Amino acid sequence: MALGSYKDWLNSVITKKHSANTITLSHENIYVVPSKSGFLFLFFALLNFVIGINYQNNLILGVAYLMLMLQISALFYGYMNLHGMRLELLDIKSNFVGNHNLAKFRITPSAEVYSLNIFHSEFDNLDFQNKHFDVKPQNQIIKLHLERRGKYSSGKFKIQSSYPFGLVNVWSYLLPNKQFYVYPAPLKCELDIQSSLEADSDTGVKSKRSDSFEDFSSLTKYQKGMSKNRISWRHFAKSQELLVKDYEGEEQSISHVLDFFKVEGAKETKLSKLCYQVLEADKQGHEFALKLPNAYIKMGSGESHVTRCLEALSEC
Repeated sequence: MALGSYKDWLNSVITKKHSANTITLSHENIYVVPSKSGFLFLFFALLNFVIGINYQNNLILGVAYLMLMLQISALFYGYMNLHGMRLELLDIKSNFVGNHNLAKFRITPSAEVYSLNIFHSEFDNLDFQNKHFDVKPQNQIIKLHLERRGKYSSGKFKIQSSYPFGLVNVWSYLLPNKQFYVYPAPLKCELDIQSSLEADSDTGVKSKRSDSFEDFSSLTKYQKGMSKNRISWRHFAKSQELLVKDYEGEEQSISHVLDFFKVEGAKETKLSKLCYQVLEADKQGHEFALKLPNAYIKMGSGESHVTRCLEALSEC
């Protein structure tokens, strides 16, 4: 119980001192102790000292003092190796299951940095070990491999170095407040639209068309996120300007509803199929809505709409 209380207290201290997207390493947030090799090195120094005293051998005593001074120097050099370095987590990219989420860091050393490592409390096998940096800002990418879909927080990164000689362990922490998603892996299938919608013979996609599909009231300038199937290609061929058709009816040319309950398979299979359908509907330029057990994403199109749908699938 006492150990648990100590760990809770230690975590609260770390959270208070290191919760930020950016940290500049200084005496307030750098921790230095001898490493396992360093403690073993001190043990042999002490052993030499005891032998030198017992046998009154000045040479052995000199070796013991030299080993002690080397360990003390290593503590100072290890501290100065990281002191003044600025580390910033710029972003963590969301990605699909089976691919890497990319964490982008900005590292700004105040002096040459040797043997820099970055670890994480939850994500294993970060490919960032024994890196060397000269005195200039650099962007570094770390791959996070996650095998389950969901919404994740950036968690706790540990900045560590064992320079010099591996005799010391110097470390600090970075606790950013960023969040990212691991989307379901897309599973190829046909677009599964509500049964009340009719098939589009050109694309093989089920769609619902307005009675006034051929009769549009006006043309407006294309804006990012608008459905691409509303673009007037005839006008584009003449004027090289992207214009979209505004229809008189309330319904637009294509109206898709991707429904979780109408997709076959287990839950994860359904989500993977819906993920594919979202990407495919966007690729074909259709507007669509997404119906899930815990959410409903209204009709829309464009990059931001696709992102909202993928995030909802990740949290379902």
